[in-house]
Amino acid sequence: MPRPHTALKYIRPDEVAECWDDVPPELYTALWACVPKYDNKWRENIEDMGPHDVIGINSVSKFWRCFNTLQRIQLNDMAKRNER
Repeated sequence: MPRPHTALKYIRPDEVAECWDDVPPELYTALWACVPKYDNKWRENIEDMGPHDVIGINSVSKFWRCFNTLQRIQLNDMAKRNER
């Protein structure tokens, strides 16, 4: 089973869905399905926070179990492409 790429410890599922290129439709849906599960303290007013306020909070890696193997591979591949 793939482990999450390091970058996925610092980015939220909604950020991946909306900011990374070429997110497959099924993965896009799976990423957004994580949002209602965010820690309530950080779910509201997330747009009003600075990027350093929420580093690591509600990260993709915290929801790793919510993705199937193919989606995990896709996420890791996308993280590698985005680290350049």
